[in-house]
Amino acid sequence: MLIGEMLDLRPVTAADAKLPTEWFNDPEYLGPFFNLTPHSEAEMEKNLSSEAPSSDEPMYLITRRDTDEPLGLIGHMNPFTNEEYHGREIWYQVHPRFRRKGIARQAASLLVNHLFDSTPVERIEAKVAVGNEASCRVLEGAGMQHEGICRRVVFLHGRYVDLHLYSIIREEWGGEKSYRAARRPF
Repeated sequence: MLIGEMLDLRPVTAADAKLPTEWFNDPEYLGPFFNLTPHSEAEMEKNLSSEAPSSDEPMYLITRRDTDEPLGLIGHMNPFTNEEYHGREIWYQVHPRFRRKGIARQAASLLVNHLFDSTPVERIEAKVAVGNEASCRVLEGAGMQHEGICRRVVFLHGRYVDLHLYSIIREEWGGEKSYRAARRPF
């Protein structure tokens, strides 16, 4: 479990399968910047079970620290197929009831700090659909820099769209103490 000042990130388990299944099947939860890809609870349980192949794509439940209320999901994956690249890509989705309250920024900052602090990763990146300015602010608040636009890289709601590419490298992170000092509390 990753413990923040106001939120916790805990690994999603097979026992949690019902909640992410409901959320990933809810167009309101996904919002206008994600495609709806239906999942069954059985599929989710299988993917999260201890019998599932070892996943290099962990998913965490974002919870309110004081009440353990579920607020959203966050995770990371290896965006590269070549072993010589040493990076991770983060993603997050906050439930609509809790958006615009700094939760995604806090969760992203907590995960970025954890990945640099506990793994040899050199680069952490994220991609955001052009037009999703709130998510751009989340990544900037987590210390990421805008690198450019990936043109027509994803098919979203019937058309190809561009993605912003953001990243932070280990040198910019600079260690937990300096990273925390340069950010709003997380």
